[in-house]
Amino acid sequence: MSVAPAHLDEVTRTPAGHGEPAFVAGQRPAPANLVTQALCPDPPALRDYLARRLGALDAIRSLESAPVLRTVKAAGPLGPVRLRR
Repeated sequence: MSVAPAHLDEVTRTPAGHGEPAFVAGQRPAPANLVTQALCPDPPALRDYLARRLGALDAIRSLESAPVLRTVKAAGPLGPVRLRR
């Protein structure tokens, strides 16, 4: 997303309070200065999130999306380690 610099903190906090985002990060200066990874159950839910929730924020100048249809490998917290005997 591209957000007006004066509104970056405000717009960063808003998606962080939504249920869909797993990750929100802002940076300055850059053409796309806010990145959000949203977890949606299906394409219509993603469309609704982008159009109705994020689209309602006037400070967002532009927004691009790249849906991930299948995750092959992902990093995450490690659970308890089981030792084989």
